[in-house]
Amino acid sequence: MKATLKSLHLENFKGTKDKTYEFGKSTRVSGMNRIGKTTIATAWFWLLADKNYELVSNPNIRPDDVEECVPTVTAVLDVDGKEITIAKMQKRKVGKPDANGISKVTLTNTYEINSVPKTERDFKADLEELGLSFDNFLVCSHPDVFTGQKQADMRKVLFKMASAKTDAEIAAMSEDTADVAKLLESYKFEEIEAMNNASKKKAVEQLDAIPNQIIGLEKAKVDVDVAEQELAKADLERKIAEINQKIVGAGNAVESLRQEEMQLQFDMSVITQDMSRELSAKRRELENSLENYDPVVENIRKNISKTEGQIADNTQAIADADVERKKLGEQYNAEKVKVFDETYCLFDAKKWVFDESTTVCSLCGQKLPEDKIEQLKADFERQKEEAREDAMRKLRDAKNNFVAQKNSNLEEIKKKGFVQKDLIDELTRKNADLQVVIDDLKEQEKVAAARKEELSKQLAEIPEEADYTQNEEYVTLNTRQNEVLAEIERLQAADDAELVASLKIEKADLRSQMEEVNKIIAQAANNIRIDEQIADMQKKQREYEQAKADAEKILHQLKEVSKRKNALLVEEINQHFGIVSWKLFDYQKNGEYKEVCVPMVDGKEFGVTTNTGREIQAKLDICNSFQKFFDMYVPIFLDGAESLNDEYIPAVDTQLILLTVTEDKQLKVEGV
Repeated sequence: MKATLKSLHLENFKGTKDKTYEFGKSTRVSGMNRIGKTTIATAWFWLLADKNYELVSNPNIRPDDVEECVPTVTAVLDVDGKEITIAKMQKRKVGKPDANGISKVTLTNTYEINSVPKTERDFKADLEELGLSFDNFLVCSHPDVFTGQKQADMRKVLFKMASAKTDAEIAAMSEDTADVAKLLESYKFEEIEAMNNASKKKAVEQLDAIPNQIIGLEKAKVDVDVAEQELAKADLERKIAEINQKIVGAGNAVESLRQEEMQLQFDMSVITQDMSRELSAKRRELENSLENYDPVVENIRKNISKTEGQIADNTQAIADADVERKKLGEQYNAEKVKVFDETYCLFDAKKWVFDESTTVCSLCGQKLPEDKIEQLKADFERQKEEAREDAMRKLRDAKNNFVAQKNSNLEEIKKKGFVQKDLIDELTRKNADLQVVIDDLKEQEKVAAARKEELSKQLAEIPEEADYTQNEEYVTLNTRQNEVLAEIERLQAADDAELVASLKIEKADLRSQMEEVNKIIAQAANNIRIDEQIADMQKKQREYEQAKADAEKILHQLKEVSKRKNALLVEEINQHFGIVSWKLFDYQKNGEYKEVCVPMVDGKEFGVTTNTGREIQAKLDICNSFQKFFDMYVPIFLDGAESLNDEYIPAVDTQLILLTVTEDKQLKVEGV
């Protein structure tokens, strides 16, 4: 598609009341500052992209002193040999005042194609059918658009210009990237990178936390020789059994009761062991829950600190940008008040006095003929007049150069000021977003802390030992045991009371020792539980180490694919451009490979070491190259064209409209 702008009609648009401008293949719009050059460019971009020339969306295009009007832009285009007329109008509606006396103002844009009203969607759809791609319009028509993007976004557009292989095909070219090649069958490059970065980050966090958790568990263990305690328990059981035999021998009548008492004791022991295990399991569950909350709370606090640091960095950057903006304001004011020194190249008439001695012949000393004298005087006056005209011409040229340089300096300072303002606005918005994130994290921290406190409270409420009296079966068995023991005592008292009493005392002492041994063995059981937890953590540690290694392996392979892709694409992409070439990868000072997107001009980085004129040529080359690639030729509006001499304006395959600052007090639109 090839579109040429034939004319542009502005009505009530910014400072233009009613004016039509005609355009040719190459057109220069010239005049002094603030006369309406940029307004013409803004009208064009507002019509098709809803932006002004500075690329601000939804710009204010209404006249300052007129409220009730309909700003209108009408363009007559030649699209592939067919003339069409497109128009855009903005209507303003003021609603009824609310309770505070404030009226809501609504701005509505309407569209037309060949005088037929269109919705915005139909307006764009009809132009898309003609070949105007709105996605590519700005990079094809505005010299500042493409290089003003983020490098990642520029790379995406440039990669469309290459017919190279897909990421999966590039990865499959070498066995060194076989793992990534397999993953690319199911995922995108960016998804694989994000997943493995997240996996590596999680693994590193856990590998930092697990050793400290293991140290904490080791400290909770007690030093118990289980084998020694089991031997002591077996010895006590043997001694108690012997005493029981002696007691039985003291009175055979109590033998059956003794057997029942032993069974009751065994049944009660089973209940106490079950209750102790249940209590230990509950305590273990709460301890595990508490341990899981520690990294959660710590991670939230790290994120809060990190986000607060970002806000502080942004705040400092805002302050620095504001200082720079004020400095630029001072530079602008200083530049603005500069005046031209008109004493420059003034004609000195006193030096031009006719030498009367030239009227006398140098050989004979006689006066020359009158006609010869008149000729000498005429030649002298002619030379004098030529010298005066030459001095005046130099004065005009010097003055024009001074004004052009001053205007260029003012425009450059103003652009830098807008850059600082946009940076301040962007960082202020980011700080607001980051504060919302902090508030959310703090709320998460409160919830996590409250839950942790609740778990700690529950853990503290768990008794050290089980309360057997709360078990109905245990109470029943204990009651029966007491009854049986009482009966045995009664029967034994009738036989050999003194011997039985002595045996009972000895047995009671052995039972007391048995209880202490059982407590120590229970502590050893807790050591086993801790060892199991430590073993589980060590297993997780090995798993996270492997996960980290696997993620690093994939990330390394992704870098290799990226290197290979950049090497394959850079030459093919650069073939589409004339002046500009693209650097798609670089190496940091530490040797680390990184993806970049830097335009190069004459072997130098664009915008860093290139002069203004060469920079403009490069921007036009970028627009022209994209127009060729997308097969969409649209007008290019170039502001600041006075920085580039006519003979250095590069040839482009489309319509070029140059906005040039001159001393003309009337706006001129004329062919070049």
